[in-house]
Amino acid sequence: MAGKTVRDDWRIALDEAARRLEENRNPESKAYEVVMRHGSMHVGLYAPRGSDPQQPHTQDEVYVVMRGQGQFLCGDAQQAFAPGDVLFVPAGLEHRFVDFTGDLTVWVVFYGPEGGENE
Repeated sequence: MAGKTVRDDWRIALDEAARRLEENRNPESKAYEVVMRHGSMHVGLYAPRGSDPQQPHTQDEVYVVMRGQGQFLCGDAQQAFAPGDVLFVPAGLEHRFVDFTGDLTVWVVFYGPEGGENE
């Protein structure tokens, strides 16, 4: 990596991201906190409580389940998830967490161009 510098803001611990999310949670139940950005990529922590009101997003996204379990609906498919699982959602596809435990906490990585990447 000649010529590249690793910045201090290129690392965040789960506990620190969770603290930020809780500090910024508001009466409308904000459940998402962006913690890192670089180019088209941004990383956030998502921790919905009760229900997941997500709408399709304009970029591809990856979830990494850190805490909680339940069911994940993506398009017309639904499957179980648990800590350690990685879930991919192409841009524009309807998706949400359903029947999930109250401690659900996932890293979310959005990346690539609007409309998603080609296969």
